[in-house]
Parts: sequence; structure tokens; C-alpha cells
Amino acid sequence: MERKEAIRGAYRMTGGNSFYDGMITCSTLSGKAVCRLVWAMNKAENDAYLEKAMSGIPEHFSGKLLEVPVGTGILTMPVYQTMPEADITCLDYSLDMMRQAQEKAEHLQLKNITFRQGDVGALSYADDTFDIVLSLNGFHAFM
Repeated sequence: MERKEAIRGAYRMTGGNSFYDGMITCSTLSGKAVCRLVWAMNKAENDAYLEKAMSGIPEHFSGKLLEVPVGTGILTMPVYQTMPEADITCLDYSLDMMRQAQEKAEHLQLKNITFRQGDVGALSYADDTFDIVLSLNGFHAFM
């Protein structure tokens, strides 16, 4: 199965019915309204943004990746399913958001992800710890 199809299938499996997930993916009626009013994007534009943001991650990536903040994981857990050899660390300040991401990871049977609660303004990692640092919709978390 092609990577894009595998990711799309995983999006369907993990849901996205909550207000937050619907807003981030432009997949619910209220989410589409927020996307249009706040970000001036429709679903196709949102999907193109996500694809472009993820394009820096090689298809068979097997290095170390840090995602900060992970949020609910709605955007990235399906992608991580295509990267079984990667060592992934997901960090978020919100325990509730991280719990939702963990549930998605468990639903997709992802075993290569470590979840850590923490403040993006006080990361305890050395500069060369990760090969890729990913932040989607996380600009609010940075000073």
C-alpha cells in the first residue's frame, strides 16, 4: 500500500470527531468553519499544508524524531504508523492532549513512541539528540 493511502486509512481509524481534532483536520462542520474563519483555509488547503509540513520526513525514516507539542496526535500518529523503525518522542505540556495522543498511538498499535510531559520553553535535550524536530500548529507553545 502506498504511504499516502496508509496514512489516510489511519486517519479514518483514529477518528477526529472531537472539536479540536475536527478543527485541526477541517473534517467536521464546526472544524471547517474554524478553518475558514481563523486560518482562511478549506479542507484541501489544510491537507496540502499538512503534506508540505511532513514532506521533510523521509519515507523510510529510522532516526530520532521529537514532536513538540504533540497535541492530540491527530495529525502525526497516522504518519508515524508508516515509520516503524523511527525512535519518536512526543512532548506536550497538556496531560489531557497527550493522553489523547497516547490513545491514538495505542489504537494504531504504535510501539516506537515515548510520551513525555514537559514545557517547550525548558527542554532537557542536548542540541544533537534528535535528527528531526517537528512542530505542527505549535507556534503558540514557543516564546
